[in-house]
Amino acid sequence: MLLLPAPPPDDGLLLYNLAHLTLLQVATFLFAIEMAPLTDQPWFGHTKRPWLASTASLVASVVGFSALLTLSTSAAASYDASLQFLQLLSSLDIAWVVAALYVGARKLWGRGVALILGSVILAACVGSIALYLQTVGFNSDGGWLVDADAMSRIVLPADTVAALLSLTVLFAAMRSVQRTEQARPQS
Repeated sequence: MLLLPAPPPDDGLLLYNLAHLTLLQVATFLFAIEMAPLTDQPWFGHTKRPWLASTASLVASVVGFSALLTLSTSAAASYDASLQFLQLLSSLDIAWVVAALYVGARKLWGRGVALILGSVILAACVGSIALYLQTVGFNSDGGWLVDADAMSRIVLPADTVAALLSLTVLFAAMRSVQRTEQARPQS
């Protein structure tokens, strides 16, 4: 990012920004994939729902990873401060839904299905930001041009569906884990 800073708005900023967001999310997803096996053995065995507590901690660490990566690379790209903020908001939002969906789907259906679902939700979330930025554009300095109407028509519905899907799968996985734990004979 330092070697190839963001171009001006009329010289490819949209493509640069979307490629950056996509790379950030792919790196974050790879981090989630690498860390997910750690939830196979719950970290918080003394809690009422140890798998969920472990998964929530994993999702939080994935979001933290995404935040640090986004902050440093957005600054290195020399984005306008408002565009850095949009990139951070987008990264945080995408990171948690992808991580939660992946971990839940991995528990329910295995790694292959989880990879597909995580990839699809990642692409859909980046796609909603792409559509928003194509619709609204940037201000003359390359900053985030805020359009509440476009945000509520394009981004918020996609975010809501992604969040509901991720939480539904995550809680279904939690219930599956609870049923499995209850079915085990007590020693």
